[in-house]
Amino acid sequence: MTHASLSIDEIVAAFKFNDGVYQREMVDAATARQYEIIPRLIEILQKVLADPEPYIKNEDRMDHIYALMLLGHLKAQAAHGVIADLFSLSEEILDDLYGDIVTGDLSAILANTCGGSLERMKTMALDPEVGEYARLSALEGMAYAVADDPNRRDEVVALFGSLFTGREAEEGSDFWGLLANTICDIYPEENMPVIEQAYEDGLISPGTIGFEAFERSMKEGRAATFEKLRARREAYSLDDLHASMEWWACFEGGEELFSPTGPTDLFFSDSYAPAMTQSKKSEKARKKKKRKQAKASKRKNRR
Repeated sequence: MTHASLSIDEIVAAFKFNDGVYQREMVDAATARQYEIIPRLIEILQKVLADPEPYIKNEDRMDHIYALMLLGHLKAQAAHGVIADLFSLSEEILDDLYGDIVTGDLSAILANTCGGSLERMKTMALDPEVGEYARLSALEGMAYAVADDPNRRDEVVALFGSLFTGREAEEGSDFWGLLANTICDIYPEENMPVIEQAYEDGLISPGTIGFEAFERSMKEGRAATFEKLRARREAYSLDDLHASMEWWACFEGGEELFSPTGPTDLFFSDSYAPAMTQSKKSEKARKKKKRKQAKASKRKNRR
């Protein structure tokens, strides 16, 4: 069966529910007919935004995930606004809808669809009502925009340096440490005084990123640091969507946590990834357990 012989309805229908098999042929068909299918994929995300509950209740629902990943892969600028709105929903809703995508591919998706404009990512990053990890992915998306266009660096560096007042997140949050990782990735020279003060103020935990990472980046120089950023951006570009998705645990043969072709945690320097990954997963597990306990309590009370 050729891509041309498939209707758009057939392609979209194949994405609706997960049967344990990655829809490689349908992803190829969607990519081949991207101009026809992009509006339909955006429509799916608009439906999720308007009413997330049906997608949360049915754990086999998959079209909203395929839609998001495909729109990121296709660099669909028309989708950027609804993606930003969708990932400004509550952390609990996003965790149920998209799981680790929030801390994984979201950064690349935002950067791929932004069309060079940072405004919606800024809005997400500066809004304390947006979930912390979605905000940090928006910041990482801006770093990727710098990799795509180095002329945006001064703007991004200035914004990042302004986010260490202590009012951006709750006390004890990892927000500043994870942001510091991203600052390190785009070369920290201009923000070194801010970083030093943040360590003194206790905003950045050395367990999140040690000060030696900044010293190392400064020693390596701007060109070498930027080259690493560009390599990171290329590795997490979503250009090969099959490599980004087919290893997932929900598909046959998928990996449980990590894959060399399927990165999951993007907004911190590589040398500190293991510690932060564990910290982040522990926190998410704790929150999930609390929600399950709350749901169980509600069910018990209804008996």
